[in-house]
Amino acid sequence: MTTKVTGYRSTDSAGAVRGRLLPRWSRGAAGTGRRAAAAALAAAALLALSACGSSEGRPDVPTRVPATPVAGPGSPAAPAGEVVVRTADVQALAAAGDGLLAVQSAEPSSISVYAADAPADPLRVVPVPAGAAPMVQVAGVGAQSSPPVVVVPVPGGMLRVNLDSGATDTGDIGGDAISATALPGGGYAVGTADGTVYILGADLAVERTVTGFVSADSLAASGDALLVFDAHQTSITEVDPATGEHGAALRVGKGATRIIADGYGRVIALDTDGGQMLVYGLDPLINRQLAPIGASPAALAADPARGLVWVTFTGTDEVAAFDLSTGEPVEKHRYPTVAFPTSVAVGADGAVYVGSGRDGGVGRISAELIR
Repeated sequence: MTTKVTGYRSTDSAGAVRGRLLPRWSRGAAGTGRRAAAAALAAAALLALSACGSSEGRPDVPTRVPATPVAGPGSPAAPAGEVVVRTADVQALAAAGDGLLAVQSAEPSSISVYAADAPADPLRVVPVPAGAAPMVQVAGVGAQSSPPVVVVPVPGGMLRVNLDSGATDTGDIGGDAISATALPGGGYAVGTADGTVYILGADLAVERTVTGFVSADSLAASGDALLVFDAHQTSITEVDPATGEHGAALRVGKGATRIIADGYGRVIALDTDGGQMLVYGLDPLINRQLAPIGASPAALAADPARGLVWVTFTGTDEVAAFDLSTGEPVEKHRYPTVAFPTSVAVGADGAVYVGSGRDGGVGRISAELIR
């Protein structure tokens, strides 16, 4: 058995937490006494046990029920901006650089593509297999001129959708996919509910599999590294997609739900249970920023033009923007938005779109309102 992670804590000269697996609750304030020390040691021992699993098969480790966003106020404030798409149960949003807005819905399972400047009626509707997980935009992001493409984790594989044409193709993996991301070089990574990560080539053929997780709930690629978030262990792990080897791993808050790469070499995680944002650097994997940001953060999207990260909060039915350039998340904007906001996207024109996971539709906050 090859041990991939050790459960030890190390810090750099600035106090940033480096991999390996670190229990979040061991970072309490000084002076909490023997009880805190005992809890930290117990947690470290617990995670050391979980770290002893190899990358062969699903590990037999202590787990928790994955965190879920909480419901907000019964009578939320009127959303800032306007509601531009009225549909129920928005699963995910994508705002493409050529002025398209894609809205994924569960009932019926589909992706509706709109002109972002006139979203009254969809330009096209792309059917998606029932039981699909939220789509991820992998091309045509922001101001990119490449055709906008999203990938959708679906039962049995991954669906690749060209939003310009509506054309689709499928990569079969034989497992129920719940996460996906693009890899440098044109390939993809697809995660499943049983903790297997499939590495696909640009032709969507499976090249290798990576195991050793309880679940692979969210994926992000930055540089040459693939980051795998396991909600049952609330942990993040580096993986080399070229070899499938596990690298460093760290605890992610009290109960995290998703991660993204922001294009600046950072990976950002939302601790939904803890109401926190965590920011990681790579090479080595290191926790550089951690700060409380609000009640039940649920979704996030990078805003490269402004250098911000937008986060939705189901606990307060709000969306807020944070600047990460100063060494800690600094809030720059906060607006009321649609009820139970569980998805967010930033358009090439600077508009911010927020999707309701219930029946609030899609809200749009124009760039003119964001000053």
